[in-house]
Amino acid sequence: MPNTVAPFGLRPIRRQDGAASSGNFTSCKGQPTAGALNRGDLVQQLADGTVAVGAAGVGYNIRGVYVGCHYALAALGYNIWSNYWPGSGAVAGTLVDIFVVDDPFQVFEVQASAGPITLAGIGMNADIVVTASTTGFSKWALAAPAVTATLPFRVERLGNGGVYTGDGYDATSANNIVEVTWNNMFMRQSGTGI
Repeated sequence: MPNTVAPFGLRPIRRQDGAASSGNFTSCKGQPTAGALNRGDLVQQLADGTVAVGAAGVGYNIRGVYVGCHYALAALGYNIWSNYWPGSGAVAGTLVDIFVVDDPFQVFEVQASAGPITLAGIGMNADIVVTASTTGFSKWALAAPAVTATLPFRVERLGNGGVYTGDGYDATSANNIVEVTWNNMFMRQSGTGI
């Protein structure tokens, strides 16, 4: 059965060591003009020590996967927590607390941008495909796997172990869900730094 094209960004599901995903995240600082972030988007480390929305092709500057934020909302005059950072609206002169999943052993589910990604893709690396997101929810997907060492993700296995359990898990159709781990990112760098 064909998979529905419905990318959801990166969703933490478990750790490589078999432990349950505990939802641990790191608090980073972001400029109040650093661009909108949706749950499941990649966050990139900047040279000034802050973070901002990531992009395809940034390799080892990826800090983690965005899961929420905390900031002083200028319009209301008090702090709020949100799954969505609109890219503006914080009190002038303040930084935004950006929460990212950056555990180097985290495993994520992500939908292929085309595909299907088959068993032959396991162990290969892949980049992200940035797609316009719905407010609050990522629509990013995984690019076709390649042997490029600097790409941020490694395909670990087919979604749900390759067992069809519903839409998105048909490993023989395009846009299937796969499980990925970090290959090259801020906490697991092979590069020379920012």
